[in-house]
Amino acid sequence: MRSGRQVAVIGAGLGGLSAAALLARGGLQVTVFEKGCRAGGKMNVFAANGFTWDTGPSLVTMPHVLRGLWRKLGRDFDRDLQLIRLEPSCRYFWPDQHRVDEDEAFWQRPDLTRLLRHAAGIYDVSAEAFLEHRLEDWWKQLHWKNLPKLRHLPKVADRRTLAQLAADYFADKRLRQYLGRFATYNGSSPYRAPAAFSIIPYVQRQFGSWYVKGGLYRIADALAQICREEGARFEFGTEIFRVQPNGRGFTLATAGGTVLGCDLVICNQDVLSADAQLFPPPFRTGYASQRRDLAVSGFAMLLGVRGNHPGLLHHNVFFSDDYETEFRQIFDQRTPPAPPTIYVAIDSKTEPERAPAGHENWFVLVNVPAFRGPDQGKRWERASETYGNLILRRLSAFGFDGLENRVVDRHYLSPLDFARRFNAFGGSLYGFASHGLFSAFRRPPLQSRRLPNLWFVGGSTHPGGGIPLSLLSGRIVAEEVLR
Repeated sequence: MRSGRQVAVIGAGLGGLSAAALLARGGLQVTVFEKGCRAGGKMNVFAANGFTWDTGPSLVTMPHVLRGLWRKLGRDFDRDLQLIRLEPSCRYFWPDQHRVDEDEAFWQRPDLTRLLRHAAGIYDVSAEAFLEHRLEDWWKQLHWKNLPKLRHLPKVADRRTLAQLAADYFADKRLRQYLGRFATYNGSSPYRAPAAFSIIPYVQRQFGSWYVKGGLYRIADALAQICREEGARFEFGTEIFRVQPNGRGFTLATAGGTVLGCDLVICNQDVLSADAQLFPPPFRTGYASQRRDLAVSGFAMLLGVRGNHPGLLHHNVFFSDDYETEFRQIFDQRTPPAPPTIYVAIDSKTEPERAPAGHENWFVLVNVPAFRGPDQGKRWERASETYGNLILRRLSAFGFDGLENRVVDRHYLSPLDFARRFNAFGGSLYGFASHGLFSAFRRPPLQSRRLPNLWFVGGSTHPGGGIPLSLLSGRIVAEEVLR
């Protein structure tokens, strides 16, 4: 039996889809409003000239989170999605021609083993308390069964940055750079992110690195289908322009002028842009005006490349010469780094049908600064091709001579595109950067402090960015609402 409660989900990203599916299954009447033409938000897909690219996340970690969500929805995960484990999970390149594969032999290094033991304690003390509950409820998990885990709390309260932790564990400068890279999983600088971020390589080692057959967009597509089967309704091409509190509920105004009513709002839009744009001034928190570091944006190229490149894997990282300077350029100077660290995902290595025969589909991503003003964002309208050519020349320096001449198809995604298409504040991929010891406790909360029937989900709120954490945000909110 349906309760009659009307729920509006603004945005069909992974957090919104997770919440919508669970709430619809719980008996509420759910409508999902999405400004784009398909579900997924930043997890999206693009096809042209025989090439298909995932344009958002390209790696699945913590697959148990996906399986757990499917179980709560009463679904057979293995029927809907097929996970493929990637071994090695990634290949790393340095300008001095040094190369490392993230394989079993790599994980067995004594210095890395010691770091992973340290990070395992952080995971033990924080996974249940922090990742699976509202931030303000973390203390409720400190019951007697978890008392042995409390010995690891000093690791969480470590005042070192991730870069300082790396210097203490690794004599090799290249491995310090390797560990620092994991701060970018949440859009942050390893020179400002807390040492507790060492939990990320532990998670990658413990639970593996995975690809979804058919592309990672299959996750969003499958979850949207579950939403429909549970009775949720989608309104694509519908952007919510204003959310007005109205008694115990809300009035929603679309960009087209339609006015709708609902009892509860789940906002999957970036929290910073939603706070600045959707709500009347008395109900705004003022996130957009806070002078905190924004998480990085991304500059992506979708390349169709002629030929096969046996020296590359599904996932590849090409490091810059000077990591500290690179992040100083991003966060202090707010300029695109030159030279940048370059991430290249080629899923046609795993599924050849994602590219025409004799070709590969390269998703090339570089961390660049988010922008604070519209004029800064518009610079990308002129700069994309120039910066793209710089990246191609940089890749050529790693031994891929003449790469520019083998590119047969090229498309760009700039910070301006992320801002316009996904309402990402300043093009930032994750809202605020996780800089400072207590940054995790300063993320915008899941439940609005001013409107109790307003909730936020997605990568810009708790517990953080990426596929598993965005799904967990939706699950936590749905369980609180149903409770």
